[in-house]
Amino acid sequence: MTSAARWGRLNDRDRLALGAALTSVVAGALIWLLWVLPVATSVDRAAAHPLGEPAIVELDAGQRVGIWGSGISANLGTMACTVNTAEGEDVATRGGPALVWSDTLWWMTPKWGFEQSVQFTALEAGMYRVSCADSLDTYDGEFLVAGDSFGGGSVGLGRHGGSDFAVGSVLAFGAVFCPLFAVLLPIVIGIRLAISRRRASSGSR
Repeated sequence: MTSAARWGRLNDRDRLALGAALTSVVAGALIWLLWVLPVATSVDRAAAHPLGEPAIVELDAGQRVGIWGSGISANLGTMACTVNTAEGEDVATRGGPALVWSDTLWWMTPKWGFEQSVQFTALEAGMYRVSCADSLDTYDGEFLVAGDSFGGGSVGLGRHGGSDFAVGSVLAFGAVFCPLFAVLLPIVIGIRLAISRRRASSGSR
């Protein structure tokens, strides 16, 4: 046992761990400031439309947005959406990654019950018509067009970056894990140091 561990002082591993906690603080803050809060704000500001009523939105070229749904149709996965340019050209939509906003940050959605269903990217600057309906023509619901929480592309993680994870999944996980890690790790180290001091004090008697 090293002298640092014996007397309940920080050792090299503790300092490394606290450095990792500080890194998590910075990473978590950036994720929340640059991703979570902007998406939440956009959802809060977006106007909700009932299924069957189209929404007209103006987008910049290359802007990526999400279509968020609420209600029985969205919950059952029967909500189907189409996007068209002002000239009537179809715009492709894409579903989300395995881990999405609703899995980790559902409590941050300003409008209760809304979850992102698909995303699309504006082909060029202009007006876009977004239409959503229940594919079974049975259930009701609402939808809105707001910020995209799915992200684009993937991040290579794991050994040699061999495992690809969707950007949205990494951000959703990091938004929750980074703050928890930054808080819990110093507490664990503090408890270990307190136990080490108590044992050292008992041994010196």
